[in-house]
Amino acid sequence: MQIVLTLLRITHIVAGAFWVGSALMIALVILPGLRKAGPGSERVLPMAQISQAMGLSSMLTTLAGLALYVLVSRLAINWLASGFGMILTLGALAGLAATLMGAFSTGPTAKKLGALGGQIQASGGPPTPEQAAGLARLQAKLARSSAWSTILATAALVLMAGARYI
Repeated sequence: MQIVLTLLRITHIVAGAFWVGSALMIALVILPGLRKAGPGSERVLPMAQISQAMGLSSMLTTLAGLALYVLVSRLAINWLASGFGMILTLGALAGLAATLMGAFSTGPTAKKLGALGGQIQASGGPPTPEQAAGLARLQAKLARSSAWSTILATAALVLMAGARYI
């Protein structure tokens, strides 16, 4: 059983570090750079690969975390009511919310943005006014969704990292 818990914990921590680190990099560095660069700048990003890597790391983090949560807590009310249990529960809820935000908003929006960028690139010219408006709309939605999922994932990371000390 110790081996299973150890492997789940390693998976949860490594995938979570990749997920939150990537989310912070995108939200704080890449998206602001794209906004400054203007329309068409998203063409340089491999949006499909970024979205796929973020989705995989989010899924691994969430599945390993849920398994750990159930195995460690055994859903015992005494554990759940402890300070450690409550903080981990809050972190788990924040992580689940971030996963859902990524699955149902951030990921699909990134895919649409990548597809539109591909269409513009295939045309060989600057974006049409409709395409430019679509890019602006998708970039704004991606920025909002990315910001919220990043805040939630970071909150989950902070809560879980500090739960032991509360």
